[in-house]
Amino acid sequence: MKRGYEGEVLFDSYVEEIKQDYILIRNMWLSCNGKVFEIDHALLIENAIYLYEVKNFIGEYYYSDDKLYLFSGREIDDPLTQLKRTESLLNQLFHQLGYQVPTQAAVVFVNPECTIFKAPRNKLLLPTQLNRYFRTLPQNRPIDPKFHHLSNKLNSLRLEKSPYEKLPEFHYEDLQKGIPCLKCNGFYKRAEGKMCICQNCGEKELAQSAILRNIEEFMILFPSEKVTSEKIRDWCNIPVPLRRISYTLLKYLEKKGTNTGSYYVKKQLD
Repeated sequence: MKRGYEGEVLFDSYVEEIKQDYILIRNMWLSCNGKVFEIDHALLIENAIYLYEVKNFIGEYYYSDDKLYLFSGREIDDPLTQLKRTESLLNQLFHQLGYQVPTQAAVVFVNPECTIFKAPRNKLLLPTQLNRYFRTLPQNRPIDPKFHHLSNKLNSLRLEKSPYEKLPEFHYEDLQKGIPCLKCNGFYKRAEGKMCICQNCGEKELAQSAILRNIEEFMILFPSEKVTSEKIRDWCNIPVPLRRISYTLLKYLEKKGTNTGSYYVKKQLD
C-alpha cells in the first residue's frame, strides 16, 4: 500500500510539470455492458485522453512470448492486459455516451530502480523515458470544452467503491491498536525523536511515514468513520505528541471544520 501511494506521488510530480490545461482523473471505478473496470490515471489534454496504468515496480523483469516474468523466472500479472481491457471498455462507454475521443494508453513504470528487458514498444513507458515523454505532450493549447462535460458525466457514473472489495465483519473495539513493524510485523512500542523503533527486531522507521501507513489503513477499514487526530492517535497507540499526528493529517489530507469538530478527508484534485 505504501509503495502504491509513493508511486502515485511520483507520477503526480511529472503531471504537475505539464504547462497545459488538463483534467486529471484517477482511481475511478466505472461499469460498461455489465463489466466493471477502473481508470487508474487519465489525463484529458487538448482533444485527447491519455490513459495510464501506473506501477511502482522495483527490480528486474522481462517479457517473453507476451508474458511478464520476474528475473527468477516466475510469471506475474501483466499490467498491459489490464490496461487493454480498461481502454476497450472505456472506448465502449464513450461510444454509448455519444463521445468520440482519441485515446492513447500506456503502462507507466515510475520507479527508477525498475528495469524491464524485452519490453513491448509503444504501450510501455519506462522510468528513463518519462521526462522526455511528458515534454512531448501538447503545450499551451486550450482544452476541448466538451472534456469538462465528459469529466462531469464520468463522475456522475463512478461507482462508490470497488465491487471486488470484500471485507470480513469486524469492529473497531475488537482490533489490536498499534503500528505494525515493516520488518517483523510486531508493533512499535516507542518513538525516539522522529523515529519509531521496534523492540522485537530493532527496525526503525520515520514516525511520519509509520503514522501515514496507519491513517491509510484506518480509512480503508473504516470508510464511514470521521478521521480525527484523537481517533488516529488511539489507532496508532504509540507515544507521540498529538501535534505530530495532527501535522501528518494536515500535510496529506484536507481539514474540514474547526476546533473540536474538525476532521480530515482525502484531498480532491481539480
